[in-house]
Amino acid sequence: MNNGCIDISIYGEKNYKLFLEAIKQELDLAKYTDLTPIQALILLNISDNVLTIGEVMSRGYYLGSNASYNIKKLTNTGYISTVPSDYDRRAIIIKLTKKGIELCAKIDKALNNHLELAIKKTKIKLDVHAGLEFLKNVERFWNEVLNGRI
Repeated sequence: MNNGCIDISIYGEKNYKLFLEAIKQELDLAKYTDLTPIQALILLNISDNVLTIGEVMSRGYYLGSNASYNIKKLTNTGYISTVPSDYDRRAIIIKLTKKGIELCAKIDKALNNHLELAIKKTKIKLDVHAGLEFLKNVERFWNEVLNGRI
């Protein structure tokens, strides 16, 4: 059976897993043994933002893992700092430390190098922006289906 919806989902999941493997490879090369690819991805998504744990979870900066556990591990290893919110003592504010910023810069540079290589090596022009727009449209579609708007 040939079903485009299934194919999109399968290739999306495969590419996500390969992306995490690429991050793991970069972590290994840089000798970062104290965090996982998921934790590195959380750091990359936090970037220079100041967020609550709830925002990290609602923005989907992690998949298939426990955000609170990963935030605790990243705090214990010194990649992020946490402070209670001034406005809501139940909320925890997180931001990258110097160590987290340095790691993100290294991983970001490596991933940009991978992207440049992919653009040079593909036989057809790799249009990242068009691909991203397509994936955003697919996400919007599924949200509309699930919310009963379609």
